[in-house]
Amino acid sequence: MPSLPLFKYSSRARSTSWAMALCTMFIVASFSVVGGLRSSMDNLADNFSSEYYLVTRPGENGPEFFGISELGEISTRSAYGVFAVAEVDSGDEAVTAFCIDDPNNVLPETLSASGSNVLAGRSLQLSGAISLSSEGTAGVYVAGRYSSTIFAPSWLLCSREVMGLLTLQHEGMNFGISGSLADSEIEGLRSAGFSVQGLIGIVEFLDAGVKEIETDVTWVLLPSAFVIAVLAYSFSAAETSDRRHDIGILKTLGAGRRRVLSYLLLNGLLLSAWGGLLGIALGIVLSYGVSTLASVVFTSVFMVDMSELLLLLSYLVTVGAGLAGAMLPAVRMTLTSPVEDLKEVARFS
Repeated sequence: MPSLPLFKYSSRARSTSWAMALCTMFIVASFSVVGGLRSSMDNLADNFSSEYYLVTRPGENGPEFFGISELGEISTRSAYGVFAVAEVDSGDEAVTAFCIDDPNNVLPETLSASGSNVLAGRSLQLSGAISLSSEGTAGVYVAGRYSSTIFAPSWLLCSREVMGLLTLQHEGMNFGISGSLADSEIEGLRSAGFSVQGLIGIVEFLDAGVKEIETDVTWVLLPSAFVIAVLAYSFSAAETSDRRHDIGILKTLGAGRRRVLSYLLLNGLLLSAWGGLLGIALGIVLSYGVSTLASVVFTSVFMVDMSELLLLLSYLVTVGAGLAGAMLPAVRMTLTSPVEDLKEVARFS
């Protein structure tokens, strides 16, 4: 039995396979980035496996200053610091400046600045020499950036000396972060006029946001698979129309419907398989490109989570959608008679 040329990598096939590859790339990159968010969220949750509490003393004009000894026994299980709203001379931008001391190694990360050098949060566009004004004024130099899982990216990290100039308070603090507080200790702090807020609630809030993103990203599969199926349908319909005369000859020579159907479906299989492999390669490159860019922008390492199961799922979706799209033109072609195929093409030849 003569065989029909199964796959010609023509310009039409090239453009179709590249379009399929872009869809697969989008699937791989989307799930990889979201997987990285989940890994980062799990790491953050591990850091806060024992609950942390933000301790402040509310006053009429904001949090009041208090001495370390006023925290009582929990002072040895606390980090402490000072924060204040300050004006930046360049553009009169208002920022929250803060410093943090952690002599008891309570926090899961180290945050420190020295002298007149300050560190800007990743969302602050500050650089070089600037002047900060609050209760007092301090000239500082932005020496770098910080990325913290605890403090906001819009805050400015200063040293104790700088905060002393800004707040005119060289002793005391206006917030503390304590870990593993018993209910009796929390009640004791509140009876002494302190406000105690669990930081674990922030982690739960972020985790809920990541779960929503994970749910939403599953919908990426549906439109991507639909586009791949449409591409395969368009390619198969055009190919069967152009090669209908050859198919009619095979039918005349005795090729059954199953054989013709297998010829045509194998066309769609080869095309989607090649597009899927190319898309996975592009998706890997794009995912690590996003990771590298995020590491530069956020001054921290953002990891992507690219499992073998993810790559296999993306590939199977591409191949499955390609076969589904090629099915209708292939079945339609098997139902026509050889005479109709030859006559149809003969009119245009």
